[in-house]
Amino acid sequence: MTRQQPVTAEDLYLYAMQLLLPEEQTRLQEFLQHSPEARKELANVHGDLVLLSLTPEQHTPPALCRQRLLKQIARGKKSQSAIHSVADRATAQHAIATDPILAPEPAAERLSAIRDDSYTPSPEASLPFRSSQEEEPQRNILTRLLPWAGWALAAGLAASTFSLWHKSETLQQTATTANAKAAHIATESDNSLRVLDVLRNSAAQRFQLTKQSSQPIANARVTYVSETGSLIFQGANLDQLPAGKVYELWLIPVGEGRTPIPAGTFRPDERGYASIVLPDIPKGVVAGTFGVTMEEEGGAKNPTLPILMIGA
Repeated sequence: MTRQQPVTAEDLYLYAMQLLLPEEQTRLQEFLQHSPEARKELANVHGDLVLLSLTPEQHTPPALCRQRLLKQIARGKKSQSAIHSVADRATAQHAIATDPILAPEPAAERLSAIRDDSYTPSPEASLPFRSSQEEEPQRNILTRLLPWAGWALAAGLAASTFSLWHKSETLQQTATTANAKAAHIATESDNSLRVLDVLRNSAAQRFQLTKQSSQPIANARVTYVSETGSLIFQGANLDQLPAGKVYELWLIPVGEGRTPIPAGTFRPDERGYASIVLPDIPKGVVAGTFGVTMEEEGGAKNPTLPILMIGA
């Protein structure tokens, strides 16, 4: 009856890397089914191999493991050729018997180890991640993870910085929008106050402009304060204009030969309503009357006859 060889740590590493011969691979599988301790050690071996693949430094395999691997390869080559010499067979048997690694255990001890579900690695076993005189001391797991922790911390700081910058940009845009709205409201409020001041000013001149030839009669009202140059025009029942044409309001100063001053252009809506609010007019000009003409879009510097609406 052939005695089975003991299972060492090197066997587990070769098994995990799938470097054993088929019959050795089968022997290890059968042994692992009966030994929880060996399965636990195999899990540690897989973990060591994973860490080894993630480690930037290259480790030299233990000399004992390398010797074991070379002997496994040599054993495979020997199994493919027949031994023709009796002396050669005796020499091979003597080498196996005297080798502490290749020497098989007694069958009774091997069967007892399997029956007792125990697993004791060989004293010569040297794991790649265990301490040994032939390899460097094991690196602490914290030392291995420290560079990655630095990168993770840097990435976290970068993400936090970007988030703060984005929030700052959002707040700045919100503040800019709020300031613009506040400025617009202030401008609208100022214009409203000016409109009320013009309408309530006791010194304001009021003119009624009409067009007698249309039904309903087109009319307009002008409120003007000469001291401030403030004017409000409101028109109703105005005729629609051809394309490219606009109405233009003219301030005709008091006195003969005074040049009319343009006071703004307008187009009536579909109901015939139109308005001009606070156009740019020189201050201190006393109005004799107001007139409305039809001009090209954009207005004119001098009125184009006929005057369509006029009031006093």
